[in-house]
Amino acid sequence: MIFSKALIDGVKHSIGVPALGLGSSMFAFGAFLKSAGFDIYQSFFSTFFTFALPGQFVMAETILTGGTLLNVFLAVLLTNSRLYPMTVNIIPVIRGSNTPKWKQYFGAHFIAVTSWLNMFSVHKNINQNDKFDYFIGLGGFLWFSSIICTVVGFYFSNIVSDEVLIGLVFINPMYFLLMTIGNLSEKKM
Repeated sequence: MIFSKALIDGVKHSIGVPALGLGSSMFAFGAFLKSAGFDIYQSFFSTFFTFALPGQFVMAETILTGGTLLNVFLAVLLTNSRLYPMTVNIIPVIRGSNTPKWKQYFGAHFIAVTSWLNMFSVHKNINQNDKFDYFIGLGGFLWFSSIICTVVGFYFSNIVSDEVLIGLVFINPMYFLLMTIGNLSEKKM
């Protein structure tokens, strides 16, 4: 079955605060790209392929300042290298005994701070053989909603003030901070 209960549960987990936190920042990013002169296709593919907001901002800024393709590649590589330890950390936690390598590589695309933090907050309550599907539901929906929010931000940037857009960028980091504090307080108990 393609849509397992665990996958659907992961999607349900991501709907709400995780998707709103990440989506607000992606909305602001879409608005930024439009104001910077990028087109809708560049905006869409930026989130489709990258799904790492700091790397996406670095990519856009490097292009805007006249960086070469090598400059863009190196800047984004260095910025997104922070995801490597998270990937090394979470894949052994979520893979089942029969999870093929190709699925693990596929799942790595959905690793972002939001999906990583949220998975670690619940993984102990999920059956080991269901964890991977749960993560794909969680991370996959966050990725999908981020693409939608980037496009919506691109198209609706003219009706939102600059001050609100700046505020939207900071909702997701504040969410990370609160999730981290929440996870630390659980470790003490």
